[in-house]
Amino acid sequence: MSVVKAPLCSLLLALGLSLAPRSQAEDAPFQASASCEPAAGPGRIVCELRAKATRGQLVWSDALVVRAPAFARPLRSRIVAQSKSPGASGGAWAKFALVAADVGTGKLELLARGVLCHEDSSRADGGSCTPVRAPITVELRVGAPSPPTP
Repeated sequence: MSVVKAPLCSLLLALGLSLAPRSQAEDAPFQASASCEPAAGPGRIVCELRAKATRGQLVWSDALVVRAPAFARPLRSRIVAQSKSPGASGGAWAKFALVAADVGTGKLELLARGVLCHEDSSRADGGSCTPVRAPITVELRVGAPSPPTP
């Protein structure tokens, strides 16, 4: 490689690598999100999981609780999402709950998973399916945390 081409190749490689994460996030074929209602005090926290396919058809999805704050524990560690309508490529949703034993704020981490299928007339079986996943972080808020003691 010549002396002039080496810096140009390095520059193009660095530019390509810097743009890769941005384009993957915008063009992700599977997107998932969750939200939790703020709770006034200890007790039940109701949350909702939403998943959708931006390309292909979402045929199955769930989410796993990866991490929960000590003050709020999930009732189940696996959340199965149901299709919004049978055969629709739109998406899936599920409600789930946590039990807060104390006041506090913290992050709930989930891993949404799914299977996307794509029709392909050039294939003998008519298409293909691929597993997908997306990490989700939700801010939990229960009551007003007590001020730190001096």
